[in-house]
Amino acid sequence: MARFGIDGLVAVNPVNVYYLANTLPVGAKMRWEYPAFATLARDPQQPAFLVTTTGQAWDLVNGEREVPQLIAYSSVAGPGFAVREGVPLTPREQRWVESQQRYNLHSERSPALGLIRALRESGLERGRLAVDDLRVKYLLEQAGFTSVEWLPGDGLFRLIRMVKSEPEIALMRVAGRNNGDAALATMRAIERGMTFDDVERRFRLEAALRGNDVAFILAGVTLGLFPDGVAVPGKPFLVDAVSRYREYHGDFARTVCIGEPSREVLERARANRIGREAVFEIVRPGVTFSQLRNVARDAMVKAGMPERILVINPHSVGLQHTDHPVTLGLPGAPTQPFDHVLEENMTLTIDLPYVEVGWGAGHNEDLIRVTRNGYEALNLESDPLVIV
Repeated sequence: MARFGIDGLVAVNPVNVYYLANTLPVGAKMRWEYPAFATLARDPQQPAFLVTTTGQAWDLVNGEREVPQLIAYSSVAGPGFAVREGVPLTPREQRWVESQQRYNLHSERSPALGLIRALRESGLERGRLAVDDLRVKYLLEQAGFTSVEWLPGDGLFRLIRMVKSEPEIALMRVAGRNNGDAALATMRAIERGMTFDDVERRFRLEAALRGNDVAFILAGVTLGLFPDGVAVPGKPFLVDAVSRYREYHGDFARTVCIGEPSREVLERARANRIGREAVFEIVRPGVTFSQLRNVARDAMVKAGMPERILVINPHSVGLQHTDHPVTLGLPGAPTQPFDHVLEENMTLTIDLPYVEVGWGAGHNEDLIRVTRNGYEALNLESDPLVIV
């Protein structure tokens, strides 16, 4: 924030609310337009706030995690849920009753009024605020709050989130392992005649059994899915699987072939493996995304992979599948797309797919953490080719 002259952050995107407030708003699960807000002042002496519904206060007062100060809102006036008289309450029930007395009777009547109060109480009534959705600017202006300068903040949030904290890394390790194991189990269960829907259902099952929620899976020739409508022997296809553990993503991909692969399939899988080995060899702080792309491309082409079928894409992974900004859109920020520089504790993958319509597709993608001298794999580094 100091670098770009930002006085504070305002989040409405549930991903960023979760990042700032350790809470996934219940309204986000219901797809409300403005389920919750989170604020963070650059001044560490100022409080951070979560603005959410009075009902969510019950979750927060359970004391199961650290959360910022709460400002509650409710469109319904009143003391809250009924409490039976004359019976002993559990400690948790007692906290619920106290939360209703504390928050329901002093709640704001709308999300906008709750956010205005949060900004005033955290010293952000004036200044430059970065918000991840500029609809908030118009929402607050309609409520008469016009004293701040609003700046686009989605890219800034992504930039901040690229380097992970220790608690985040712990979650990424679980997310990556669960996702990779679920993806491999899914690939090994693929049979002749299976449709994309069959593969997707199997991945949902395998991910759920390990504690992950599915984000998406690709099976076939990227978004075109299976060229024949079903999986057929001998035609290589990619499987690219993404799932989340406590909102943090795993990302994993391999080439799959049903039955004995042809010599060309084996040769391209070998080149894919050589590209992976070459690019992982250079991973360390200070290396740029463009260097990763160039090394992977050169190694695969030298190993016999046709350059025209390659699509190489390093990308940060975290609370979003693509967790890095392309540009910021802030005054004083670069206007050209970032060539990101690796830092310790960044988590990323290096997409190494190859696609040729009329032939098939292949892929290799592993989730890694950048360490001081190299990388830590966050899933099993298995062979790029899975034969079933």
